[in-house]
Amino acid sequence: MRRKIALAMVISLALVLIGAFFSFVHAAPLVQEQPAVKVSFLMAAVVGIMYYLALSPWFANIGFTVLYRPLVAGTLVGIVMGRPLDGMMIGANINVLYLGWISAGGSLPGDPALAGYLGTALALGGGLETEQALALAAPLGLLGGLTWALRMSTCSVFAHIADSFAAKGNIRGVALSNLVFSQPFLFVIYAVPVALAAWLGSAVVGQALGWIGQNAIWVMNGLYVASGMLSALGIALNLRFLFRGSLFPYFFIGFLVTSLAGGGINLLLLAIIGACVAFLHVLFTEGLPEVEKAPVQATEARKRSGLLTRADVFKSWVLWLCFSHANYNWERMQGIGFAHSMTPIIRKLYKTKEDISAALSRHLVFYNTQPDVGGVINGVTIAMEEERALGADISDDAINAVKTGLMGPMAGIGDTIQQGIVIPISLAIGMGLALEGNFFGPVLFAILVAAFVWGAGWLIYYYGYQQGKAAVTNILQSGLLNRVITGAGVLGNFVLGALAVNFVKLSTPIKFIIGGTTFELQSVLDSLLPNLLPLLLVLLVWWLLEKKKVAATTVMIVMIVVAVLGSYPIFGEFGFF
Repeated sequence: MRRKIALAMVISLALVLIGAFFSFVHAAPLVQEQPAVKVSFLMAAVVGIMYYLALSPWFANIGFTVLYRPLVAGTLVGIVMGRPLDGMMIGANINVLYLGWISAGGSLPGDPALAGYLGTALALGGGLETEQALALAAPLGLLGGLTWALRMSTCSVFAHIADSFAAKGNIRGVALSNLVFSQPFLFVIYAVPVALAAWLGSAVVGQALGWIGQNAIWVMNGLYVASGMLSALGIALNLRFLFRGSLFPYFFIGFLVTSLAGGGINLLLLAIIGACVAFLHVLFTEGLPEVEKAPVQATEARKRSGLLTRADVFKSWVLWLCFSHANYNWERMQGIGFAHSMTPIIRKLYKTKEDISAALSRHLVFYNTQPDVGGVINGVTIAMEEERALGADISDDAINAVKTGLMGPMAGIGDTIQQGIVIPISLAIGMGLALEGNFFGPVLFAILVAAFVWGAGWLIYYYGYQQGKAAVTNILQSGLLNRVITGAGVLGNFVLGALAVNFVKLSTPIKFIIGGTTFELQSVLDSLLPNLLPLLLVLLVWWLLEKKKVAATTVMIVMIVVAVLGSYPIFGEFGFF
């Protein structure tokens, strides 16, 4: 049976590949050069507010996972400024740089939202073309680290206010401590500076670029080159997590398929092809999971007392989904958010002030994990609290030991799946559609990510409550998780190979005259392998990041400098690029 399935998949894949070579999607007409948008104070204020909302808890974790991404940010800014198509395409170009962006353990290697919202506003207000916007927005993302450090330091103070409410057994006070103090402060440090920068900075950018265009046009050419080169950095950052083991050949397969197709193939179609290839890889390397060998615990739910209902657990999940990072800080990380998510559970299980105070206090300690996959820990904790309320001998140390022991492993798994696979692949598909002028691109990205964050997040959360402490063991022993990660790795490498063709732009105008015959270096390289320079650039950047441990910021700065200096016309009318 397995051979028949494999044969059918191979035949299907062959047919899809044949169709792919003849199914080119016509790109949207190039964006016509338009005058700069006059940025009003109202426009700038809305841009600043949208930037704050992308970092706020008000959209059930869709803020960080969706609104935070330049693809969506650029589209929203374009709508506000009356140039939705330009905004979407600028955002898509900026997002390539942040394709492999991962924030883990409270670190912020760059701020995609700042680059997306402010970068797009300055680009439209300054009259920049789509390709130039990436070189302008790239340095902006680095500035996000300043406000991030201010946020993480200052919000630590608010944690002690929550402690005082917990000592009094004030459930509402603890919940409000997670919101009342942090959000007005975050609005001030996020919305206000960005609004002012968008309002006052657009004219400055336009004037500066006007002077450069008249006096140093080669700098403008360098910005074009830099935009194509910086895309390699975003792809290489993601390859750090996918380009390993037996999966790396699929990167080259994706690259070759797209190159042979002339680079015009639809990324959504490529993703479907990649999913078929991933299924075949998992089928032949690990096989399908055998139901009869599943652990016994996975099929038998924990016996529950009935103190808590499904609705109680759902309320807890909604609070965790929305407010896990509302008061994120270096002292407690998600500690206050975890306590906030437990408030409906504590209110239902405990009635005396002493018991309520003790329950709140034990959940206000340091805690940090990936919210979606790590939600299984919340579920397990709820189950332990329920058993404790029934008289089981479960101490504070036992509950915190489970949380502390599981938060690290679940964070690693969750970050790999969500930030390393789900978001980048969904972004790649969305960006491909956006750059063709299709507004369904950002919409499709939002739908795919929301399906994971909301759908998988709730299922994992409730599964933790149903199974109790056996939940994590069941997940790991089933083998399904490994198959999902392996298959997603194949798909990720395949799609990134295609992105190297579609997004990384690097060529050289250098020519040689030998015996009266002119040889174009780019034509010679194309005869060896189309898109050879983009491929080599991606691999070089990956090698610097992964093997030489060069900081991504350093690579980005060097790329911009090399692109600009390499465009200086030292060979008559042209430079190296």
